[in-house]
Amino acid sequence: MKNINKNKCHPELDSGSLLISNFKRGEIPNQVWNDSILYNNKAFTLIELLVVVLIIGILAAVALPQYQKAVEKARMSEAVSLVHAIANANQVFYMANGRYADMTELSLLDIEIPGDAFESTAYPGRIETKNFIYSPGGEGGGFIALAQRIPFARTYYIYIQPDDAGRVHCYAYPAGGATAVQRKLCEELNTKGTL
Repeated sequence: MKNINKNKCHPELDSGSLLISNFKRGEIPNQVWNDSILYNNKAFTLIELLVVVLIIGILAAVALPQYQKAVEKARMSEAVSLVHAIANANQVFYMANGRYADMTELSLLDIEIPGDAFESTAYPGRIETKNFIYSPGGEGGGFIALAQRIPFARTYYIYIQPDDAGRVHCYAYPAGGATAVQRKLCEELNTKGTL
């Protein structure tokens, strides 16, 4: 028979016979030494795990839309600043040439689009980044600067008109792929004039 170290036993248990007699009477001590018959259970119950998963799910459901809004707002803010720069360059072009640059003539303007910008293969004469296609609008389009969110002509675009060069406008395609966040940010930009 294994020797039981009484220092590690439950204080109420003096010997194994007392433990057996307690079981027979239906009395089970709260904590028993690990080498005894009963073990102290330190695992999680299924209910506890389900509660934790539920809490994480609720937090994710609340945080994800806010995260998406913050990301889209940052992208839109970058586009707004570049549209202002294109509009200013197009006004300088107008003073020098008597006309605004056409949609395909962004290379004629004295402006560089920062980052990983390259000339669009699908839309020649325009500059494409990861999120937008930039171009001067030209008088025919009613814009002097334009940023169209990729995927092209499905979500929203940001523009400046020649007669209102100080104000940026946003148009979200109602039947297109504009998300609720993008539509809301467009409304905010049109109302306040800023993000």
